[in-house]
Amino acid sequence: MVSLVMLRRNLRRLHAVRDSDVIPGELRGWSYDIPPVRPRAYLGLGVSEVAYGSSCGWRSLWVRRKMGERVEPTESMVAGSLVHEAFHRASSDVRRLLTRGVPPWKVGVILVGRRPGWIPRGAPGWVEELYKLLVTAWSGEAAGHLLYYGGEGVGFLPWLTEYRVDGSPLGLSRRLRVDALGEAGVVVEVKLGRPRWWHKVGLAGYALALESSLEAPVDYGVLISVGVNGGIRVEAEPFYISGYWREEFIRARDEAIDVLLSDYMPPEEECGVEER
Repeated sequence: MVSLVMLRRNLRRLHAVRDSDVIPGELRGWSYDIPPVRPRAYLGLGVSEVAYGSSCGWRSLWVRRKMGERVEPTESMVAGSLVHEAFHRASSDVRRLLTRGVPPWKVGVILVGRRPGWIPRGAPGWVEELYKLLVTAWSGEAAGHLLYYGGEGVGFLPWLTEYRVDGSPLGLSRRLRVDALGEAGVVVEVKLGRPRWWHKVGLAGYALALESSLEAPVDYGVLISVGVNGGIRVEAEPFYISGYWREEFIRARDEAIDVLLSDYMPPEEECGVEER
């Protein structure tokens, strides 16, 4: 399960990695006015468009953007959107009640004791199970924080989810939506199934966009993978968003721009899943 206390401990181990692999200033998002961060064109790209294309080819991007063809959501895409919604609703519901002064133990009782109204009819049972699992974990952490530190007020809040950021200085969309932001600017990506190499490329893109907007460093990311077959499984992988991952995203963004500026349809490619 996602323990924010455990994540802090794991992130602490990455400080030594950061100290030995310093990110150059030209690879920070606030350097959007100079190469290589400055884009060759401003096309309002989505981070997922860039990251996915870096591993799976650019044909789908070209067809969608140049020909206007709409891609019907697959069963996997629908399930992934339900995972994101469960995280967003659980976090926002727990945050709302805690900031209103509701005791943490009561937060869990209130939210777990009712069926969430946002779950669509016909949705699989694991959606409600995931939501209540997250609610229980986060309200429990809030209670533990209160017992450990004492005092009154809100000492713990879950991640801020669905955070919007303007990525236009980087040639990205003005309406990017980050899955979640953790403490000290940790950027979080939530995925259904096992994370792939290109998910880290995407997190680097979000880090760059946040840096261009906030003028503050975003050094760490967390990939949350959710498994729903044979029971709910939630795993977290913290990692350092080094210069390597930033360069990979910038390279992919520039490739996407070149593809869209071309009149030639890219060839079909098989989506790669290799680790790099």
